[in-house]
Amino acid sequence: MKTTGAFAVVLLAMLAAQQLVAVQGEIECYEVVQELMPCLGYLQGQEPSPPAGCCDGARALYAAADTREERQQTCVCLKAAYLQYNVRDSAAQALPKACHLGLSVPVTPGIDCSK
Repeated sequence: MKTTGAFAVVLLAMLAAQQLVAVQGEIECYEVVQELMPCLGYLQGQEPSPPAGCCDGARALYAAADTREERQQTCVCLKAAYLQYNVRDSAAQALPKACHLGLSVPVTPGIDCSK
């Protein structure tokens, strides 16, 4: 379960950085984790590439982006998970490109979620 949180943090930060928002109004960290759970092995360096389910979850979060507040909340969730779990920086930064998300902001634990 620890690794699931880390993956969620990474994805949330990416989404927040690109002004992405969650579906149906508010972003809940547990929802972000659920969507990104298939990415965990990749983010921890246990898999060479993200599985299809990982990219499906990442795209679902990306598509759900709606408001600045939701993007910021997503970022906060991702940042918290990133800091708590063993996510490899290189995998987190490579995930958007690997899943064809087109995010231009680097995904790091030091990302400023207020922007």
